Order: sequence, then C-alpha cells, then structure tokens
Amino acid sequence: MVVAYKHLPKFNENSYAHFVTTRTYDSRPYFEDKELCQILIEELEFYSQKYDFTMIGYVIMPNHLHLLLWWDKEKTPRLNISKAMQGIKGTTARRIIDSMRSKGLEQTLQSTPGNIDSQSHRRRSKYRLWQPGFYDFNIYSEEKLSEKLNYMHNNPVKAGLVYSPSDYEWSSYKDYFSKEEVISPKG
Repeated sequence: MVVAYKHLPKFNENSYAHFVTTRTYDSRPYFEDKELCQILIEELEFYSQKYDFTMIGYVIMPNHLHLLLWWDKEKTPRLNISKAMQGIKGTTARRIIDSMRSKGLEQTLQSTPGNIDSQSHRRRSKYRLWQPGFYDFNIYSEEKLSEKLNYMHNNPVKAGLVYSPSDYEWSSYKDYFSKEEVISPKG
C-alpha cells in the first residue's frame, strides 16, 4: 500500500526518503509479463510490512524498478536500504525464477556465466533476475521528493509505453490521483 507523501513527518538528518533504482540482469524486459509484475508488487508489500517502511511510490518498468521508500529511523534503527533491497531483490528473484522454470521458460532467463559469485542468490541458482547492486539517492526535502515522484510516474510515458501516467498499470500514480480528481481546464 502506497502512502501519500504529504503524510510523512518532516525531513531531517535522521529521517529521509530513498529514491532507488535497480535494473534487471542484462536489462532484460522480464516485467513485460503481468504475472511477474504481480509477484514483485506482492513482495514489495510484504517487505514494507516486515521491515516497517513506507512505500511512497513505485514504478515497475520492463527492465528496471524505481522505488521511493521511507522509514522512521528511531523506530527501526537497524534497517538500512541495503537490507531492504536485499530482501526485495532476493525473494522476487527466487519466486520469479521458480515461476518461469515451472512454465518451462528458463530459456528466457539470463544464465550466470562461469562460477556463481557472492552476488548470486542464496540457493545458488544458475539464473539471475537482477543486476547486482542498485542506485540510491537520499531525499531530504519535499521539493526533491515531488521531483522524483513525478519523474517515476512519467517514466512509462517517456519510454513510449503509455500516453499518460494514469494509463500505466504498474505504478503508484493511481494511488495519488484518480480520474475523478483530474480537473479539466475551463475553455
């Protein structure tokens, strides 16, 4: 569940949001598949509850994911963005790889070349879903938060996937705006 950012506490040196981007391995468009997007949504919601973070916004693009996450550092001092992303990426990779293998679609997965390194999944899968690592940008102001949220929601439009952010199914845009809230310009 996405929570509108206007309900977050004030930003300070101990409380800020994270704008995170992570890509699929070899930029493969795994998230063109609706079932795989649904698995990712389920895991985002699960880890939001497990780690007690607020998912301010998200967009699932065919080959990457943008997230805006926030948590109360006093309430959950041991949580950090690496731990959150490790949980999200590890579990989604396992579930998606298992789903694709059960459907006989492993030929569409990217095989891990040579020996499996420490970045690979715990079960030592020979397949990878995610590129190692992620990009994290700390957001300390409402202005920067709005900028990143708008960037995320407009990403599917910029990529030519839809004409309007409201048309994209795999985004938090709908959690902020409904069609009834759109005001037509007077003519």
